[in-house]
Parts: sequence; structure tokens; C-alpha cells
Amino acid sequence: MKTKSILLGLIWLLFVVQAGAQDIPTPKTPGKTNTSNCESGDCVNGWGKKNFDWGYYEGFWKNGQRHGYGLFNWTESGDYIGFWYNDEMHGYGCYLGSKKDLIGQYVNGSLHGFGHTRELETDKWVYGYFQTYLIEDEYTFYDNGVSTGCIAGDCQNKYGRYKWTNGDTFTGFFQNGKMFMGTYKFVSGDKYEGMFNSNNQFHGQGRFFWGDGGYYGGEWVNGQQSGHGYYHDKSYKRKIGIWSNGNLVQAMN
Repeated sequence: MKTKSILLGLIWLLFVVQAGAQDIPTPKTPGKTNTSNCESGDCVNGWGKKNFDWGYYEGFWKNGQRHGYGLFNWTESGDYIGFWYNDEMHGYGCYLGSKKDLIGQYVNGSLHGFGHTRELETDKWVYGYFQTYLIEDEYTFYDNGVSTGCIAGDCQNKYGRYKWTNGDTFTGFFQNGKMFMGTYKFVSGDKYEGMFNSNNQFHGQGRFFWGDGGYYGGEWVNGQQSGHGYYHDKSYKRKIGIWSNGNLVQAMN
């Protein structure tokens, strides 16, 4: 009887994992990557757009694999905008789906690390630490009853919202009282989404939205665009390539 109960439990766990995974499309990789179906740009070592049966990818490539910042669009289900490593969603990313949004740290193609999800039909939000799309440590997000400072949640080592006296806000994950990953909104209308360093600077992987329509997605070092990145201004004039201290130093488009 005990063996039967354990077996039934394992079957149920497998069902739950599979059911949860069905809502999340996987960007499968063709058997062999080449330039024959590269619609534009450089789909081997550069920036390019490549079509797939189920959608398209536009972003950085390395050795014929999706690598760095890029967008994958599934024709029928949604978009992943974020970072890749050796053809897998890996790093900071935002999956915006037809049924569910999943934003946070990805590892080997799965939401794995700190992040949050949102069910579009019910507007249900879940914040915390995930393993392969499943919540392992869920955080609560609550009103703290103050107008400045930590106005909601836990701004030490979990998920919270901090508001400065000038009106700027940060909503996201904190580590040791410092911003770790989330969204910083300037009262001017500009916004940053992504990772931070221990000095509360944009650092690692992130996206910046200017209030006038400008946009940058890519790598950051100590508050400056540095590394591989994509930029367009309000007229969609693009600058793509390698950046250093906020300036494009090697174009790749």
C-alpha cells in the first residue's frame, strides 16, 4: 500500500509539471543552423533575423546560435524578449504570452531563479524564487502604509517597492537592502528593467525605455551601456553592436 501511494504521488507530480510546462512554448532549435533562411543581417556571428516554422528570432548570434540579447516571437502564443546563451533562453528575460507573463531569471530555457508571473485571465501575480517554472519560495507583496521609503513588501531580501521623495520608484527583488532585479521608474517617464549591482547601478542585463520612445536592450556595466546591445531612437533609427561607457564602438548592423 505504501509503495502504491508513493507511485501515485510521483504520477501526480509528473502531471503537474507537464501541465504547467504546456503553457510555455520552447524555442526549439533546427538540426543545423546556417544562413540559408536568414532573412536579414548576420545569423552566424552578429545581429540577424531568422524565420522558424513557429515564429522568428531577431537578435545577436554567436557561432550560429542565439546568444546575447534578442527577441523570439511565437506566431500564436507570445514573445520572449531577453538574453540567450548557446541557443537557450538564459539570463534576464521577459516572456509575454497570450495567457501568462513570466519575467525574471532564466536558466537553460526555463524560468529558474528570482522572478514573477502573471495570469492574464485572473490577473493573479506570483513573486518569488522559481525552479523550472514552478514556484519554490513565494513572497507576499503588501501595502506598508507609508508614502515614501519601502511603501510595499519587503525591501531587504525579498520583493518590494521603494519610493524616493523625488517620486522615483523601484519595484522588484532586493538583496541586503539593495536593488537586485526589477523595474526602476523615473518621475520623468523613463524606465529601466533588469539587473543591478551592489551599488544600485544598472549592471549586467537590462532594458531602458526613454519617455520619448527611445529604447536600449543589452548589457550594462556600472550604470552605462557596455557590451552587446540594441538601441533605437524615437524614429526607430537603430544602433546595434558593441557598446562602451554609453557609446557604440563597433556597429554590427
